[in-house]
Amino acid sequence: MLVPANTLYQNISIVRRGLRAVGDTDQKLIATIPRKGFQIDDSVRIIKQDDIVEATDSIALDITNALDSELPDKSFNPVIDDASSEPLITPLSQPSPIENEKQIKKMLLPVMLVLIAFFTGFIVTSFIWYAHEEPAFFNNYTLIETDNGCYFHTRNDIHDNNNPYSKYKSLILNTGLSCKSYPWVYFPLSATSPTLTALACRNKYTTESSPGCISLHISGIKRDD
Repeated sequence: MLVPANTLYQNISIVRRGLRAVGDTDQKLIATIPRKGFQIDDSVRIIKQDDIVEATDSIALDITNALDSELPDKSFNPVIDDASSEPLITPLSQPSPIENEKQIKKMLLPVMLVLIAFFTGFIVTSFIWYAHEEPAFFNNYTLIETDNGCYFHTRNDIHDNNNPYSKYKSLILNTGLSCKSYPWVYFPLSATSPTLTALACRNKYTTESSPGCISLHISGIKRDD
């Protein structure tokens, strides 16, 4: 039977008081052995008396009655080791190594499943991310004209006949842009924006990983009515 430590110490205290009361003595009768249990104190002298069995039974009955009147919990059941004649306390049952291993496996299983699911999701996401090739930003720009070695690409956002292409082209060339150094020119067409931003590159932006571009920003553009 499993007994909590507090119940054990409480019952040992009751046994000590009962023995002192029956024996009418203040002598220490039960000694605590650290890390082992309890035993009759070495100072107690034990004499075997076969001829007064009835008296011994009477004393034992008195002790039992005294304990029954004071014990709050009768589940205390110490085990006596016949070999050493020392009272030993039944220890709380400890799980065996096999049971410990099973418990560890049960705890590790959900953790491993979570880790596997996480890494699987990470790998799948990475594969989809790298497999999906984003189109180049200037793929939707159209080559409009080649002039003096410059390839002018535009994206037309205008829905009427007021096309500022020629004006934008002149503004870009007037910045001193060298078509020999930066032949690939990209700029959008807009009838409402007061600024013009163009990208001039050494190499074609849509085919080269390092096109080597510079940006041109022109503000204060006046619109024609």
